[in-house]
Amino acid sequence: MTDPLQWLVPPSAVALIGTEEIVGLDATVSDFWQFAMGDLRMNNARGYLAEFIVGRALGLNHAQRVEWDAYDILFGDITIEVKSSAYLQSWDQRKPGICQGE
Repeated sequence: MTDPLQWLVPPSAVALIGTEEIVGLDATVSDFWQFAMGDLRMNNARGYLAEFIVGRALGLNHAQRVEWDAYDILFGDITIEVKSSAYLQSWDQRKPGICQGE
């Protein structure tokens, strides 16, 4: 008898280069990246950029981030959690480094 509960295990991620076409659209992966990550001041994009910079500084030139992993970067046996902040944001500010509510 087989287990009725089986897990779907996705294949390993393949790094995209941006020229791949999105099926059913007149658009490429690069077009999507510009739409979703075109402003590096956004909180998510800024965090991804910080992880990328730290990974590159450690020589991890072909690493890909794993969403919802227990750490941001694995460097040998060392797990690294990357944090970022910004002087300028993508939203209106009274002055640099100050949030609207402050």
